[in-house]
Amino acid sequence: MSDEPSVPRPVPSAVPAPGGLVGPLWVVTRGAGPPLVLLHGNGEDHHVFDRMVPTLGVGRMLVGIDSRAHGRSPRGEGPLRIATMADDVAVVLGLLGLPAADVLGFSDGGNVALELALRHPGRVRRLVVVGANLFPEGMTAGTLRTARAADAVISALARVVPPLRVAAERVALMVDDPCLDPADLARVAVPTLVVAGERDIIRPAHTRLIVESIPGARGAVVAGAGHMLPRQEPHRLAALVSEFLADPRDA
Repeated sequence: MSDEPSVPRPVPSAVPAPGGLVGPLWVVTRGAGPPLVLLHGNGEDHHVFDRMVPTLGVGRMLVGIDSRAHGRSPRGEGPLRIATMADDVAVVLGLLGLPAADVLGFSDGGNVALELALRHPGRVRRLVVVGANLFPEGMTAGTLRTARAADAVISALARVVPPLRVAAERVALMVDDPCLDPADLARVAVPTLVVAGERDIIRPAHTRLIVESIPGARGAVVAGAGHMLPRQEPHRLAALVSEFLADPRDA
């Protein structure tokens, strides 16, 4: 897999609100400075980070991206998979003329960020993953049972109600993806911060596995918090991310 996707004509890196399509995805940028890419979770769009923008945007260009089949991004062709979403992000960065960027991914966006670091390592400068997992069993047993039940119901409905097919694909991501081998994370060669809530839907042991599998990675647990950190604890999470990105050891 090439680190430099073949892209036609780069477009200006600034895509101010409300944003626009950049290649396959809807993108919006804010501010100026070193770029920080924001990757949202399942069923969301880039607005999940809105309450973090005032802190994260100081001295940076924020690049909000809606993953394919989410927000204002089209479904696109081929399978809806975490790896495909990572390839989309690499294409967008190329079109924006950004050789590399810091990346913050939440939930499925964290899974996309991990795939991006593995499939396109030259595109990631520093990496923050929040509430990420390597495979579905990384979620708590109750969460996985609920996801599988929801998948069974909506996939059955989608067979007779075609407009539900994209929603069914998004739910299926939680039970079929990601498919990352912890051993592969040894190839992540950029400074990495792994964050989870104390009461996250990701098992604590699984979060520790991610930290221990990435060379030199740091871990942080937000006390008393659940999974939806960007919305429930935006100030605490933004402070963690900003402190990590400002650390001169990782410059």
